[in-house]
This record gives sequence, structure tokens and C-alpha cells, in this order.
Amino acid sequence: MYVFFVRAFNDIDHMAPVVWKMSTDNYPVAVYCINPEYDIRSDYRLDFLKESGVRVNFLYNDFDKELVLWSRMTRFLFLGSFALERQLSFTDWSRSSPPARMLGQLFQKLGSWFYDLAKEKFYDLSWARTVIELSCAKVLCFDWVRPRQYIIDVLLRAAKEMSVPTLALPHGVFVYTNDFNKIGSSKERTFEKYNSYDYIILQNERCREVIAATGVDREKIVILGSARYCKEWIAQNKKILPRMIKSNGQNTKKLRVVFMTTKTRYGIHTERMLKSFDILSNLTDTEVMIKPHTRTGTEAYLYNNLPLPIAWDVSSVELCEWADVVLVIGSSIIVEVLAVDKPTLYLKYLHENTTLYEEYGACWTIHDETELQDALLSLQAGKADAPYSHENVNKFLSEIIYGGQSGRDVLSGYEQFIVNCTVG
Repeated sequence: MYVFFVRAFNDIDHMAPVVWKMSTDNYPVAVYCINPEYDIRSDYRLDFLKESGVRVNFLYNDFDKELVLWSRMTRFLFLGSFALERQLSFTDWSRSSPPARMLGQLFQKLGSWFYDLAKEKFYDLSWARTVIELSCAKVLCFDWVRPRQYIIDVLLRAAKEMSVPTLALPHGVFVYTNDFNKIGSSKERTFEKYNSYDYIILQNERCREVIAATGVDREKIVILGSARYCKEWIAQNKKILPRMIKSNGQNTKKLRVVFMTTKTRYGIHTERMLKSFDILSNLTDTEVMIKPHTRTGTEAYLYNNLPLPIAWDVSSVELCEWADVVLVIGSSIIVEVLAVDKPTLYLKYLHENTTLYEEYGACWTIHDETELQDALLSLQAGKADAPYSHENVNKFLSEIIYGGQSGRDVLSGYEQFIVNCTVG
């Protein structure tokens, strides 16, 4: 069995294509969710995989069947304390009264303490070995997750003892070209994140240089392109995507705009972003939707009481189909937009990072709020074409999707590597 571990929306986005390919080619695959809070029953990609014959379940459900009463109680408290700690960690305590803030932070610490204790006492090395044995795992595939999260560390240790290869597959796309592009990032943290795996799968050579510079052995780094954005999966994904936007049947002349935001920890200038929302809300003959990042946490309050509709439950893919123009900061969704040749405005003024699409000249770079307004008004009036070339876009897409090798069969490459990989 080739076992894949997922934990959130983004991870599934990039792993589902690989699992689908391997299942289609009759390889035995299973997907286990390690995040007790994630709703696997409402994820359309996991539903699609289940309908295709793939085993999909919570890891804790499939391998906790022989528990004694004490272990069942421990498991209940383990999962409960995890949920409590996560919920409280995403609370904006700065907006709470001092007593509520102190109480909330106390419960967060208690939840975190019991979660770590239960994990150590029950989800230990012996349990991890049992998971590998009962699943008959040939390879363990994770996303780019830190080993200290969830129960990753014991699975990695057990796999090493049992000579089962461990892979870290993408849960996103490297779009930044500068170092330490998010708050708290460092060379040491990046090394700790990747070095415990036998192999790290990346999309292109630029990514390899970033990871190798932290001290990770270059021999462990493999370039395979982007499974999420290869043509084969984009076509399949559109077939299974649940549609949320209802057409009113009217031929509107309004310019449809979607703003794909980025998590604030990536150095986002929050006040200027809010000001940009106001500018968009005041444009006439324009229909605007804001799509918060899929992993939005404590910054969710930023989207409260905005004068624009917030598309929490609408897929970014469907929004890209609906839009006439898409605004981005540091999101890989730009790949989806550029692939269908729609105008893409990169709001450079909203952060201090630099991006690969900026470097390739594959986007319309906007330097301030006035340029944003002027660009949208020009597009609305039909007086402007996107000021970047198809050649630049194609070079960028080749690099980001196919690892610089246009025409690469990305999904077959993933499949072959996973099936043939061994512990070095």
C-alpha cells in the first residue's frame, strides 16, 4: 500500500492528483487524515477519490480499533484537547477583555499540555509501527509538514526503523524569490521542516536552491513539477468541482473582479489592503468578490463588515472561471488564471516580497492604489490589454508547472518516483 497523509485543504489540493493517477493505474493507495478537525466528508476531492476506490479515513479511526477503555478515554481527550488548543490559538485575544484573555490563554496552554501528554503516552513509536504493519505500507507520503506537528515524528521514526521510505510532497507552490518571506521563517526552521524526510519533492530548480541552502542534502531533493497545476489534473478537477455561483441568466456588462488575498504572516500591509477593498467597493459597473486565503486563521476578523461579498465557500477555481480579471499578491492561484489567459493584476504594493511571476514579467504589476483603479477602469472600458507577453507567461508556467521541462508528464513522474523510491 502507498499511504498518503493529509491534514488541510491545501495539502489535499496537491496530493489528490497523485493519488488519483496511482489509483487509475491500479496501484494500491490509501489516504489518511491526521488532522482531527478537518471535515473529510465534505471535501469533494476526497469524495472523488473514495468513489474511485481509494481508502479514505481518519488515521485515528482506522488504527484505534483494539483500544482498551483507558486508551479510548485518552484518545477522546487527545482529540478534544487538540480541537480546543487549535480553536483558542485562532482567537484574536487583543479584542477580548483582560479576564477573558487570561482565561482563554490558560485553557489554550492546558489543551496544548494534555495534547502533548496524550500523544506521548498513546500515539507512540509502538503505535506508529502498528500503523505501518497493518497498512502494509511501502511508502509514506506526507506534505511539507513539520515533523513535530500532529503525530508525524513517530511515524517518521518508525518508518526509518522499518526501512520504509518517507516523502514530503508539495502542499503549495514556491512563488517567492526572496529569503524569509513570512514572519518567523529562518534557515534553521526550514532545515528542521524538511531534513527528516528521505526525499523532498519540489516543483523546480529555484525551490531546490532555496531548500539546499539551508543545509538539506541536495541528493534528497527531487524536481517533479506541480501535480496540482498540470493540464491533466486541471481538466479533471473542473469535472468534479462543486459549483456555487448561480448564474442569473443576464448578460451583464459589469467587470467581474476577484481579489485572492494572502495570509498576513507573509508581510502583508494590512491597512493598505483594507484601503484597496474600499477602492474596489466604490467602483461603478464592477462586481467584486474577495476570496480569503484557504488557511486564514486569526486574521479572519479583517473580513468582517466589509462593503464587499466574501467568497468563503466558493472554490478559487470557480472564481477564476467567473472573473474577468483576478488580483493577487503572493498566491499560486495565479497559475490557474494565467493558464486560461485572463488579465492578472499583481498588487506588489501590498507586501515587500518578490515573486517568480514578477521576475518573469508574467503579470500586470501594480505599484499603488491609483494604478489599481486606473487599470480596472481601463479594462472595464475595453481600452487596455494586459501589458505582459504570452511568451513570458509560457516561460513562467513551464518553470512552475513542469520544472522547466515543457511537455513533462508530471503525474507519471510522481507515480514512477513513488513506486520506485527506496531508502538511501
